[in-house]
Amino acid sequence: MEWKMMFIAIFSGIWCFLGIVFLMVSIIISSVRANKEKRCTSKTVGTVTDLVRHSAGMKGHSGSWYPVISYTVSGGENIVKESSVGTNPPKYKVGQTVHIRYAPDKTDSFYIDGDNTANLLKKIFFFVGLGLIAVGLTVGILVFIFA
Repeated sequence: MEWKMMFIAIFSGIWCFLGIVFLMVSIIISSVRANKEKRCTSKTVGTVTDLVRHSAGMKGHSGSWYPVISYTVSGGENIVKESSVGTNPPKYKVGQTVHIRYAPDKTDSFYIDGDNTANLLKKIFFFVGLGLIAVGLTVGILVFIFA
């Protein structure tokens, strides 16, 4: 009976650990986005000039599409840079106009104003993390109650 309890404890611990990892990823995504929103105070309009596909390396996975944005900053400099957030299917079309927020001191640091993809990812990681922790704790508690 002792080895069964040890197995359940390890099983529950693994689920809780994975849940904590997912919660940490959610916190990191939230922190990076909040920092970018704090720094990127200047506004401009940009144009999607290209869509670049990045594969996750998994066989059969089609990857995510990242928009390449061209925008002009207040000093007249034209910036062309790939967004750090991609989606599948692509959220934007080549030639589409988008509102940009960029950092005045580092003009190639930007995000697409109104794009909630990072916020959606943060929520997914957060709730999956909570679910994994709930499963781990529930299994562990039920086993100890009924053992």
